[in-house]
Amino acid sequence: MGKQDLQAFINSKKQMNKKDARTDWNLVKTEWLDNLAELYKKIEQWLKNFENDGTLSFDYSDKELIEEHIGIYNAKKMTISIADEQVLLEPVGTLLIGAKGRVDMKGKNGTSSIVLVPENSETTVSISNDEEKQNLNSIPETYSWKLATSLPMVRYVDLDSDSFSDALLEVIGA
Repeated sequence: MGKQDLQAFINSKKQMNKKDARTDWNLVKTEWLDNLAELYKKIEQWLKNFENDGTLSFDYSDKELIEEHIGIYNAKKMTISIADEQVLLEPVGTLLIGAKGRVDMKGKNGTSSIVLVPENSETTVSISNDEEKQNLNSIPETYSWKLATSLPMVRYVDLDSDSFSDALLEVIGA
């Protein structure tokens, strides 16, 4: 059985190498950075009224990320300042299992994860048989940003102005 397992492993590595050779990693990075910019734009729109009256401000700085195949690159991180409170939205990366991107929202009371997942996702994926593994190979057409609940059973909540505001209050501890 050992030699068969070794052969299966070698064959799977060959397939992965063929797929990697066809992947445009610069395009993957560009799409990720575009999605990140879109997320920040939505957040600014949702909180614009508070920014206009001076109770909230946004600041951006670069964060260096290192990802396999993509290499070293800079992504924007966002800081939301509300009076004496600061919340950091920090990009984690795009080459993740189960998501096309993740941003951690960090405040003094904890962290909440915002993930870019297939639009119809409600829970994390578990793989129990070969048929389900085959279905994972199909690439969804549309992705959307969602809040991920805590472990052990991760669920996804659609990200909108209300769910974002709730998560913001949670990480601040209000």
